Amino acid sequence: MRIISVLIFVVFITLAGCQKPVTKDVQNIYENSYIKVVIDEIEEVENGFFLTVTLESITEGGINKNDYAVAFPSQIMLDNGHEFHKINEEQTTEFVNDEKYMIREFYLSESENQKLAGFLSFSLYVKPTFNKKLVTFEIDGNRNDVMSDGIILTNIDLKDNYLRLNLNDVHPTKGIGVTIELEGERIYPLVSKTEQNLNTMKGEYEFAQPLPETIVLMVSRANLSETIWELPFTIEF
Repeated sequence: MRIISVLIFVVFITLAGCQKPVTKDVQNIYENSYIKVVIDEIEEVENGFFLTVTLESITEGGINKNDYAVAFPSQIMLDNGHEFHKINEEQTTEFVNDEKYMIREFYLSESENQKLAGFLSFSLYVKPTFNKKLVTFEIDGNRNDVMSDGIILTNIDLKDNYLRLNLNDVHPTKGIGVTIELEGERIYPLVSKTEQNLNTMKGEYEFAQPLPETIVLMVSRANLSETIWELPFTIEF
């Protein structure tokens, strides 16, 4: 058995660093506002190999394996045309801690004594599964960045009658509504001013009365769409 170091070339981001010792190779292969995906190890065994990938939350609140659906390709091909096929029964998931978990997948060659050589190319697909139409946040005096069900709130500012914030969502932000709850009553803003891109929004909301230090903020989604992040990469042996 031997463990092979890998060098990752990813379409989304430019990676820095160099190959690690043969015992283990760790490279960031993808990072966005929600997660960092790391290829931890390719472990070659007779007629196949194990591929280990780690998903790590980069927001407060940790990560749950049900937050993201991860799809490995059914087959992976060397640049010489030789194929390795995924053995579904071999996939395992293990939590490292509240912020990170690993997925381990096994690929088998139909040819005997096939070794990993040259270039190995494939794509990994990650689908966020957040789908609530109404997402609730408790905003207190600390004004920390918060995330719930795929919505990230940053630069939160409560002053007098105004609420200001930046919002990032895995779904399109077009049509998003913001209300607050005070003493069990849902309060709508008198005036809403927003600047939106596909998945981001900057908002300013004016209410009829001064806002307390702690509020319950409700964000309603108008659109739920299927979002899939594709992570293509090439491994050189």
